[in-house]
Amino acid sequence: MADRAIANRWAKAFIELAQEHRAVDKLGEDLHNALRATQANNGQLFDALSNPVFTTDERRAVLDAVLPKLRLYGPTRNLLHLLLDKGRFALLPDIGASYLEMADALAGRTQVTVQTAEPMSPQIEAEVRAAMERVTGLQVTLNTQVRPELIGGIVARVGSRVYDASLRTRLENVKQALLAQPIVAEA
Repeated sequence: MADRAIANRWAKAFIELAQEHRAVDKLGEDLHNALRATQANNGQLFDALSNPVFTTDERRAVLDAVLPKLRLYGPTRNLLHLLLDKGRFALLPDIGASYLEMADALAGRTQVTVQTAEPMSPQIEAEVRAAMERVTGLQVTLNTQVRPELIGGIVARVGSRVYDASLRTRLENVKQALLAQPIVAEA
């Protein structure tokens, strides 16, 4: 939990810098690209940059070799170097998540994770997006996941709020209601 609080402070500082440069979404995209690159190949690069077994100079040399290929803006490169120098590179995923939440709040949008038993058609996806925009009052970015164990229906998560209209949950509710009924013996 303490690490998340520290990551939030780093993200807040970075988003303030992004606002000064009028580049909140661009630097957010940069941060996302840096995360994706460091976590590719089972996170080998991320592990190397986060591992205190290697000296800071060794880790910096690795980062400096990779950065030109990522084509990141100066503030993002500086953030990565600073995280490395301060021994906080392991916080990068949490910083990225916090930054995304803050950027979404500034832009009046939110992330919604939608789970369904089968992939949604584009039409259904548009209907779900519109429904979630009505519920939240914000522009919605859908992150879809297929989970066959839901059997049918949909589960949508917005922040800590969950909207569960899955067949699996409905069946579980019926089961619990039946189990809660007293058994009456007939004579």
